[in-house]
Amino acid sequence: MLRISLSGLKPGVTLGKDIFSSNAQLLLPGGTVITQEHLDNFRSRNVFEVYINEAAPPSRSGKKFDDVFDDSLNVVKSFMLEAKLGKPLEFNEISDSTDLLVEQVFDARDLFRQMRLMKDKDDYLFTHSVNVALLSILLGRWLGCDKDTIKELGEAGLVHDVGKVFVPDYILNKPGKLSPEEFEEMKKHTLMGYNLLIQNEEISHNIANAALMHHERADGTGYPMGRTGYDNGLCVNVVAVADLYDAVTSTRVYSTKRSPYTAAEILWQESFGKLDPRVAKVFYDKVTNFYVGNQVLLSNNETGIVVFVDPTIPTRPMVMVGDKFYDLSRDRSITVLEIVD
Repeated sequence: MLRISLSGLKPGVTLGKDIFSSNAQLLLPGGTVITQEHLDNFRSRNVFEVYINEAAPPSRSGKKFDDVFDDSLNVVKSFMLEAKLGKPLEFNEISDSTDLLVEQVFDARDLFRQMRLMKDKDDYLFTHSVNVALLSILLGRWLGCDKDTIKELGEAGLVHDVGKVFVPDYILNKPGKLSPEEFEEMKKHTLMGYNLLIQNEEISHNIANAALMHHERADGTGYPMGRTGYDNGLCVNVVAVADLYDAVTSTRVYSTKRSPYTAAEILWQESFGKLDPRVAKVFYDKVTNFYVGNQVLLSNNETGIVVFVDPTIPTRPMVMVGDKFYDLSRDRSITVLEIVD
């Protein structure tokens, strides 16, 4: 950690320690990636020195995040094309790609920023698969899983939607709401993915079950079997949470993306009787903290910086807009529409 004057500070470096105002108000938390707007705010608030983190060490592979993401997209595309054409599945490439993704998940704060930059990288089906893998790996770490389990969670994320290659394109890419008959066809992707994966001896039952049951809900309202209870296994329960979060925060043909705060609120609601509460609560408790320091667009069309998250209401942060502060935990008329940096 280095102490540096404001004159020598450049956008893109990571803040090493929290910065507080003279009245003990948190201005910016440690771990935030500094932007030009942050620098301007420092000057206006007479902040002259800060601590920054030295550059994170490169991964063992030596690859940058966007290169690993691109490679993973290509692996997922190839795997799904093989599945669609009925060719033997090359799961070793999925396994190797997961190893690289695991290496990238060393900084959760930067992970969410990098994933936002990759959101529109390719077709939703492929980017969603890579995102679910990354989020599943992160959840595995937050849950204290061993390295083999974390890798399995990542592999499950990469292939959980492979059955969608068998869904007719007119249903998969329909811009409007599916008819009841079309939705029944869509639901079949879970069973078709499971039937495909379970034939490969290299693929564990946990991974195949994640493809089959990531849309099941504990109250029986999910599909394809309408199972009840939380005993579907860790792999299923983690992928279910990661799948829902990424789906809500992504632009799809039939819906626009919503903010991470909206997604976290949905996860919180679904932790009561639908999603595994242990997994959903870990994600809910942690995810919103990683948006402190980010620039956000509010529903009143103002743009500001998230400066504080109340751990009891993490989806209703305090946002600084110039010299004004909006405490969304008290002012329920305003919401965060999106992260803009």
